[in-house]
Amino acid sequence: MLQYLIRLDDLCPTNNLQKWQRFFTLFDKYGIKPIIAVIPANKDPKLKACGNFNPYYWQLVRELQNQNYVIGMHGFDHYYINHNSGLLKMNNRSEFAGLPLQTQKEKIRKAAQIFKRENINPTVFIAPAHTFDRNTLLALHEYTDIKIISDGLLKSPYVRFGFNWVPVQLSEVEQKTKHTWTFNYHPETCSDKTFAELEIFIEKNHHLFVSLDDLDFSNYTWADALAEKYCIYKRLARDYAQKAIAFLERVPAGN
Repeated sequence: MLQYLIRLDDLCPTNNLQKWQRFFTLFDKYGIKPIIAVIPANKDPKLKACGNFNPYYWQLVRELQNQNYVIGMHGFDHYYINHNSGLLKMNNRSEFAGLPLQTQKEKIRKAAQIFKRENINPTVFIAPAHTFDRNTLLALHEYTDIKIISDGLLKSPYVRFGFNWVPVQLSEVEQKTKHTWTFNYHPETCSDKTFAELEIFIEKNHHLFVSLDDLDFSNYTWADALAEKYCIYKRLARDYAQKAIAFLERVPAGN
């Protein structure tokens, strides 16, 4: 079986809404219900510089929720404070990974309070930069009703640490033949060319896009652990090789 999902990251009060609206229009045309990574209290300076402050931000989030878009808790403030790469070794920066449990609990508690105040019910957790650890999951368990983690590197959804995991493997559309794949887009930085490719892909494959309710979750096995570690270390080796090549290209000849 082949299934696709799509996730949009970094919804916050200072988005360039024109960039987001073209995604919403496309999804609504084909009845696709994306996962939206909503930042409760953004402090990311790059995102603050994207557009003017939207006083109707939470109204927009409620409208998306009313359209049955999947609302995800995208951390608390999206501000990276260390270089811990977390469980998945995805990036060398994090809002959560490596922090004490109590600190992470406070972040999750505050995020949950904001969503509750705004009558928003996030059903998915989405860690900024894909970086989080076991303490993050413990905090989610204590302060939220969230049971789904939008992350992981396997080819199908699975159950681990008491949560349902929906892997996020691709940053752009790519034709597959089987399994479940999540495409992860950032509207603020998505180029016109990349968006045009997404439009063409969805036009041809919209019938293969599913909702979270359509997914089946299997238990995480030792074979899954090996497969995920292989994916992690393959990517780390590739990144190391790319950095080494870039360094050597900068070194003057004869040195």
